[in-house]
Amino acid sequence: MFTQAYSPEQSAFGKLENGRDVLILYVKEFSEQVRSINQSGLSKYTYHWFATEHKDAYVLQVTWENEIHIAIRFNPQHFGLIDQLLQPKDVILTTTPISLLMEKAQISDYNFIEFNDVLTFSKLLFEVPNSEYES
Repeated sequence: MFTQAYSPEQSAFGKLENGRDVLILYVKEFSEQVRSINQSGLSKYTYHWFATEHKDAYVLQVTWENEIHIAIRFNPQHFGLIDQLLQPKDVILTTTPISLLMEKAQISDYNFIEFNDVLTFSKLLFEVPNSEYES
């Protein structure tokens, strides 16, 4: 199955108000999908990890009930992000650069980041994909 996957351009770690750890990923290419999912009100999704054909990267694929899907590619320079997902984490996918969100928060003297178009995933967990096919 061919999947168009995009890599995060920026990332950040933090804690939510409820104390849960969060990983924030900025992937600009998903703005249309984020808007469609948010407008449809869909909240049920499934996700799985797989290695690329040459096993030089991992891809997180998320699919919603209406078949909309996104795929985030983690290249070797992103493997530190995957390390963060070895323990369940909440993940926020934003289509606004994190640097811009931080800049707005600093200008407004906020001690929080205000998101607009985002998708949130609860307790996402990286699982090493099976490298061998079962017969």
